[in-house]
Amino acid sequence: MLAVILFALIPTTSHSESATRVFQVAVIDDVPSTQAATRILSAAYGKLGIHMETTITPSRRALLLADQGLVDGDLFRVEAVAQQYPNLVQVPYPLLQGQLIAVVAPQHDNQLPDIDDRPLEVAVRRGVIIAETTAQNLGMKLVLTDSYRQMRILLERGRVDLLLVSDIEGLSPLYLSAWGHLGRVPDPVAQFTLYHYLHH
Repeated sequence: MLAVILFALIPTTSHSESATRVFQVAVIDDVPSTQAATRILSAAYGKLGIHMETTITPSRRALLLADQGLVDGDLFRVEAVAQQYPNLVQVPYPLLQGQLIAVVAPQHDNQLPDIDDRPLEVAVRRGVIIAETTAQNLGMKLVLTDSYRQMRILLERGRVDLLLVSDIEGLSPLYLSAWGHLGRVPDPVAQFTLYHYLHH
């Protein structure tokens, strides 16, 4: 089904076309679910005789490359991207399901810190739109980071009150041993669906 939808959306020429059609797709580094999505889309493009190549780049840059047509598409994004970036066309097939988890320091016993005199300070991955938007909607103060490791260190050193971390189809840095000592609020802060996007 995904291959059929891609066939209907892919233009007759791509950003980098040769005798064998090649699609360049921007992907985010340091995200565990990237490999799963890459395998799914590579197989779907392969059925159309298209070889998918990936360009690894930071999250926000990946989005801008796809929006500006410097690559053929972005591996995956939440649904809100369709409204915010008119140059990107959503492939209307739910690629992966995810949830946003609040991670706290061990002393908070798997609950959000109880702070009344200031907004909670939350670290999120730069360019992860669902995390940035959710934090802003909850009135939290954003601290943008470039990696999950940087997020974890900020929490361990008491520089932020919590983290918002994605768990996509059971793939997340949360399951790495380095994160095992941190607490997690049981209920997800948000749930979301990821879609593949093509440059218009």
